[in-house]
Amino acid sequence: MIENTLWAATTIATISAAVSAWFSFKVSKNALEFQKNYAKNQNLINELDRTINKAKTLQILMLKPLEISGSELESLDTLLSELKLLLGRFKNLEYEQLKIYSVEDHLGLAKNHSCLDEVISELEKIKSKVFK
Repeated sequence: MIENTLWAATTIATISAAVSAWFSFKVSKNALEFQKNYAKNQNLINELDRTINKAKTLQILMLKPLEISGSELESLDTLLSELKLLLGRFKNLEYEQLKIYSVEDHLGLAKNHSCLDEVISELEKIKSKVFK
């Protein structure tokens, strides 16, 4: 009886160890795939992050446009130009379809600041596709 119990316990422990090793292998394989994908697309990811940060900076600055000085308003136009330039560099982004394409300056941005939400959303979609 004791021999059967020890045999069953050994069998269960062996099976548990095998299952544990299999899950460990799967996790390691997925981590390696993620690292390969990240390394392969690191430049794109960095470019996306930089562009998203510019859009978010504009978004934050546009929350209180009346509190912005004249020189800061000029910097908004510069940021907007930089953002548009960066957006034009993404091949899988239909830039002309975005509302920000028609925004000329900080006044247009103040009237339609929801276009920044659209830009951030589209860039996040591109970023999520990289990791799939």
